[in-house]
Amino acid sequence: MRLNKDNLKWAFRMGAILLFVTGLDGVVVMFAARPMPWAAVIPALIPLLTALFVIIPMQGRQRRD
Repeated sequence: MRLNKDNLKWAFRMGAILLFVTGLDGVVVMFAARPMPWAAVIPALIPLLTALFVIIPMQGRQRRD
């Protein structure tokens, strides 16, 4: 895969997802009364958000090209 403008866009999206989920997990662990269930569930958002915001749009882009 070559590094061009389109590929960097997907890399930034993936980075934003990782930062968002990590930050959300940290906030929940710091401020929730019982953080353990949430601390286990929130990282499960990574594959879901990756599918929604990275994989599906990339497949749509490949069909148009």
